[in-house]
Amino acid sequence: MPRTLAYKQIVSSQKSSPWIARIGSSQSTTSLVLPIMRLHGTLTLLAVLLPTAQSAPGPPDPSFAEWSGWGANYYNNRWASQDTRVSSSNIQSLAAHCRISYPIGVSATPVVSGNAVYYPTWDGTFVAVEYTSCRVLWQINVTRIISAFAPVSAFQAAQTKAISRTSPQVVGNVVYFGTQTHALVVAVDRASGVTIGTFQINPHPMAIITMSPTFWDGKLFVGAASVEENLSLDPAYPCCSFVGNMVALSLHRPAQTFRLLWNVTMIPEAEAALGWSGIGIWGSQPSVDTGRRQLFIATGNTYSIPDVIIDCQRETQNISAVVRGLVPDPCLPRDILQESIIAIDMDLGVVNWVHQLPALDAFTAACGFPGMSPQNTTLCPQIPGLDADFGMAPTFVPGSPKTPYGKDTVVVGQKSGILYAVSAQAGRLFWSTATGPGGLGGGLSWGIAADDSRIYFTVINTGGLDWQMQPSNQTTNRSAFGAVSLATGAVLWETAVPLNGTSYSPPGVVGDLVLVGKTGSDPNGTQNYDTTNGSIVALEKATGRVLLDSTLDTNIHGGVAVQDRYVMFGLGYNGFEPRASVPGSFNVMKIPGE
Repeated sequence: MPRTLAYKQIVSSQKSSPWIARIGSSQSTTSLVLPIMRLHGTLTLLAVLLPTAQSAPGPPDPSFAEWSGWGANYYNNRWASQDTRVSSSNIQSLAAHCRISYPIGVSATPVVSGNAVYYPTWDGTFVAVEYTSCRVLWQINVTRIISAFAPVSAFQAAQTKAISRTSPQVVGNVVYFGTQTHALVVAVDRASGVTIGTFQINPHPMAIITMSPTFWDGKLFVGAASVEENLSLDPAYPCCSFVGNMVALSLHRPAQTFRLLWNVTMIPEAEAALGWSGIGIWGSQPSVDTGRRQLFIATGNTYSIPDVIIDCQRETQNISAVVRGLVPDPCLPRDILQESIIAIDMDLGVVNWVHQLPALDAFTAACGFPGMSPQNTTLCPQIPGLDADFGMAPTFVPGSPKTPYGKDTVVVGQKSGILYAVSAQAGRLFWSTATGPGGLGGGLSWGIAADDSRIYFTVINTGGLDWQMQPSNQTTNRSAFGAVSLATGAVLWETAVPLNGTSYSPPGVVGDLVLVGKTGSDPNGTQNYDTTNGSIVALEKATGRVLLDSTLDTNIHGGVAVQDRYVMFGLGYNGFEPRASVPGSFNVMKIPGE
């Protein structure tokens, strides 16, 4: 019996929710065996189902010829489906081709358009490069663009970074990307890098854009997250007030201005006034269902909650069904879109459906981290959640004989380590599968990959827990790569990252291979992998057998982009650290031949 059966088939509520999205116009070392992992139940909250949400989907798009965006295309599937030049027959010949060094590094997946590749750096630049030679076409200073929009306060500078870390979107003669400080969407000229326009999607001083944008049918879609929950450790800071949101923009190039088409907030204004905050929209990029004209996102945890909700937590904390996630949490209102998979009408900005996980997850840094720091009950008075965000956007898979019931499917991974597959039509749960242990950074974060029959993932395991990979039952206490059946969620294989390795890298699929980065080695469990050498790992996608483990100069956190015979990626990482552990670079590897 596949392991997924123990976690799926939790009966979803069929009760319709009266909630409709707001449309705005303002800018405004423990041992763990997976079958006994904490159960995350699911509750489908069916909001307003418009006729457009019920229309028949269009055929799969055959035009994904270039790696466009963090997720390779607007399905966000990280699948180079049109590439036939990289495979198991030649992957052993993959060799370094050229590179460009940066003092800190590159973690965003590069984006390809024509003969050029585009990416931001942790040094505060954004670069266009001719990837067959690593010749720089142009380079711009993102830090200056941010400062030109508005001065960066000392408060912001201490918490955010005046850089971009998102994979861009290239549309015609325009390149779009997001920034950390000020949460700006920036449009620049593709030929020169000259700034065309900027737009702030969330005015909160701690708001950031870490999600890569998606462009479709004249609209750019992107969401805001924040670093405000880290400020909860400061007794002088009234935490918290950030509210996550998702926007659609259009660019009017002659006027060099953006137009806000709609703005969907994750917490209603009235609820925010009562003390609710949080629910950022984090990594990868929104996926698009072109037939129903809807896009998919997944959301993070709440930060602060009202006192009345804290009282509710205390009154219900010993109710077994609530604790186990078998019923909706009575302390989590339906219109607080925490840790939800959401479909939004891309034209109207109206929520078509919400699939919300049942447990209230109110968490800030003051709530402590198991094994690292205790809870400060003054600064974190609530019963803390597990900080089990969705740290990625969902992947859309068009219906086929290999999808659940032949239906269009939406798949996303959670920091808890659980994968979910739901109906694109109405958000109903098809299956959920525990892939590995959750953790502060995952679990599952940064993205998954999908082809026409499997879902591929990286189990990060930030806590270094002992766990049993499936179906082999072999034990590891590091990261692993894996695949599940798209149709059923059954685990097909899990392979430990080579040489006691740790990986934060999202996988990519090309031909009969999975290509993914090993961030670094951590043989002693000291979490010092960023000072070690990472590698590019190629696995046989049907079995998980390692075919290549090619050592790199330093760590790798991002994913690879594949174009023809070229494999491109960044090395080095800064993250929340004050400085980089090691230098980084942009790298091109190549399979020999023309």
